[in-house]
Amino acid sequence: MAIVNRRIKVMHIISGDLWAGAEVQAYTLLKFLREECDLHVVLMNHGELETRLAALGIPVTVIDESRHNSISILLKLRKLIMSVRPHIIHTHRQKENILGSLANFFCYRAPCVRTSHGASEFAAQGIRQLQVILDRLVGQYLQDAIISVSEDLARKLKVHFPARKIHIIKNGVDVESLKRAAEDHFVFSDLSAVHLGIVGRLEPVKRVDIFLKVAALMKKKRHGLCFHVIGDGKLREQLEQMCRELQIEDIVHFHGHCKNIAAYLNSLNILIMCSDHEGTPMTALESLAVGTPLIAHSVGGLNEILSSCPEFLVTNNVPEIYVEKIEAYLSTSQTKVDRLQPHYSAIYNASKVTQLYCSIC
Repeated sequence: MAIVNRRIKVMHIISGDLWAGAEVQAYTLLKFLREECDLHVVLMNHGELETRLAALGIPVTVIDESRHNSISILLKLRKLIMSVRPHIIHTHRQKENILGSLANFFCYRAPCVRTSHGASEFAAQGIRQLQVILDRLVGQYLQDAIISVSEDLARKLKVHFPARKIHIIKNGVDVESLKRAAEDHFVFSDLSAVHLGIVGRLEPVKRVDIFLKVAALMKKKRHGLCFHVIGDGKLREQLEQMCRELQIEDIVHFHGHCKNIAAYLNSLNILIMCSDHEGTPMTALESLAVGTPLIAHSVGGLNEILSSCPEFLVTNNVPEIYVEKIEAYLSTSQTKVDRLQPHYSAIYNASKVTQLYCSIC
């Protein structure tokens, strides 16, 4: 398919069920891609992503998965693809990879790209095993390129997909927008305290339990510390109970889901990430973009993000090591830092994706 002297028309197919890492990255990419491409976005759920894309003036179609089964979604996608006739179809996450590439195969057969945002958080069982198999088959035979957001993830993908299809394009953040959102806005009431936080879904993979154990250990060593859990999820009640058992409910604050995450990150003295595994987490990039230090488990793309300051990486994911790293930082000048490398900018990310589109068109 030759594209000569005209803008590439791209259809993105995204779940949109949460406002989490994959959705934040997709939104940031689309915000900058609209300068180079004609976009149409298909979402499987109403929600925050739909609202934000509409505010950018990007055409959005929602095929609500709570009202349509997979066959119905497949047929509606096929009809929409025939109507829009995109030059590229770009899918995100397993279900969207499968339905998007199958719908494309049965009608228009445009070049098809997927972004792999991270490794699976759990071992697939039952019907999910079939979904994993289908996802790998369409990636091997019906899609032309696979974007990996980190070098670590690319190595894992090469076990299941041809190496020639895998392209490493790291996530990017809109640095200027983040700084504007964070500017002169302190969200915690105690200005004299040292604020440490963890941001993300309250799910097992994020290991918020380690963060709470860090709080319990630090409480015995220092006064004037506040610990913030920013995000929501199925483990919230269990984690709040853990706080009571550890007797740290006086220094730990649960904030739930927060929209202006940049302001919260800017208000922290240190961000902690204890995840068992990660791709290239947007929260980590956003933290460094606003100048807040990051102490993180040495997994996935976090190794690459903190390559210039390995002293902030934790190789043994236990509370005691985080305490050592925090104490080492607090014994220094405690100034804000800006260590975000240039290739993590949204402009760079969008330019690399556009180059990939052009190469497969």
